[in-house]
Amino acid sequence: MLLSSRKAARLQESNEKYTALHNKMSILYRVLTKMYSNSEILIEDTTDQVKVKEQERKAIRASHSAMRSAMSIIKGDADKRAMFDQAMEVIADDVANKVGEMERFMEMSSNFMNSIDLQNGVFEEQGLKMLEDYEKNSTLLLLGGKEKADDDILELKQPDIQTRESDTKYDGLFNN
Repeated sequence: MLLSSRKAARLQESNEKYTALHNKMSILYRVLTKMYSNSEILIEDTTDQVKVKEQERKAIRASHSAMRSAMSIIKGDADKRAMFDQAMEVIADDVANKVGEMERFMEMSSNFMNSIDLQNGVFEEQGLKMLEDYEKNSTLLLLGGKEKADDDILELKQPDIQTRESDTKYDGLFNN
């Protein structure tokens, strides 16, 4: 009996400890459940805040980069300026070379063009002489099959200018 009474006292003491522990654990469970629901809101809020900060950082970095570019332009980057100057020199040299080649070609071709012009003039003069000879020596059906008189010879070297009295002030407008 002594043993049973001790056992009963220990079990009662143990039940009291378990009851107190259970009460503490239920309070802790309610606190943890509340924290869990609030932590979801806190996580979403923190995520949104991180996104806003990332966007702000990107905007600040872009504006800083633009400011550095502007400062580089104002100060002048020596390396980039030297590259630009070299590129402009190459372009200027290339243009000068091409213009020089064109001028040399024009000088070389001027003699050739002059000789062609002279040849064309000689051929034109020979053609005119041949045409005059043909007119003098031929009988044309258009002329009625008769030989022409000397006054019917067409003179190609002089333009035929007709002069007449004009009835209006505009009649002589197109005459040479």
